[in-house]
Amino acid sequence: MRSTFIVLFLFLGWMSVSCAEEAVSHSHPLTTFYIARTGEQFQAPHVLTYRLLEFEQMRGRWILPDIGVYDLGHGDFREMFCGAGAMYYHGKVTTLTQEVYFVQDTGAAAHSARYLWVWPIFDFQFKPRLTAQAVVYPHIPLNSAAKVQYDVDRAKLEYSLNRRLTLGGGYSSSKSSGSAWQSEPFLSTTVKSREGGFEFWLQKISGGGQLQVRYMLVHSER
Repeated sequence: MRSTFIVLFLFLGWMSVSCAEEAVSHSHPLTTFYIARTGEQFQAPHVLTYRLLEFEQMRGRWILPDIGVYDLGHGDFREMFCGAGAMYYHGKVTTLTQEVYFVQDTGAAAHSARYLWVWPIFDFQFKPRLTAQAVVYPHIPLNSAAKVQYDVDRAKLEYSLNRRLTLGGGYSSSKSSGSAWQSEPFLSTTVKSREGGFEFWLQKISGGGQLQVRYMLVHSER
């Protein structure tokens, strides 16, 4: 346990120094991401399925900080996370961004579980209007209350009709110890505006379906 925290501390320290050195030696814009997400069941009583708020900054190819909070719409479970990462590869077709998060669960149903998320983002540009993205990550336990879990946050294919409207579809799922994969396919529509991007998912979930709304505002400055 102690060795895990030492590795995480050294990783974040290395990220901070590398980011500062690159900022001094190169003129890179600072890009800030404001992210909010929520979901609501279609079937009565139409309860919230989750909420998320996140703040992220990117300096050149370095991501630091990335902090946020996630809950299930009620007070007995919450996840708080913080992390850092970098864009490790950027090619003509494929881009790989890798982040590592420290996660602390709180609330009566959380049992103070702690995790590491190893969070890779694969972006694909097949054609000017045809793109794909995949995020598949493990929950690595850091204490006895935490359990091994695997998640497909999203694996989606999208087609841009124009600068403002994108249609797509994809798949998300999760698997914890002793359970089967919980598959949740979805259809998506993204509307871009000066006020940010609004992404709407119509998604099948256990027991019915849900509407997800994913909002992102991106602000760049030099």
